[in-house]
Amino acid sequence: MIKAKITKNIIRKNNNSFGISTKQMIIAGAAAILGILMYLILRNHMNTQLLMTLIFIVLGVIIFFGCVNIQGMSLFTFFVKTFKGADVRYYETKGVFSDDNRYVQEEE
Repeated sequence: MIKAKITKNIIRKNNNSFGISTKQMIIAGAAAILGILMYLILRNHMNTQLLMTLIFIVLGVIIFFGCVNIQGMSLFTFFVKTFKGADVRYYETKGVFSDDNRYVQEEE
């Protein structure tokens, strides 16, 4: 009998429904609620084909922006940080090549 080694990552079962994370489920639910509200509000003002196309585009954009990650951030967070400006992090340099002499004690 041939034995195969299987890592624990493959054996471990995922508790999420449909293989998506909780965050993705919440975003999809919010998009579905928005789509239903759009339909109920706009159904008497637009023809059905145009309304469904508009709802499909809006749902696709919301789900895309919520589920895609760039540098560990969702696209919503990424765009907010991008439009906010440069991420400036102040730090002090205390190294061998530093010109700061505050930390050097002179021997007299």
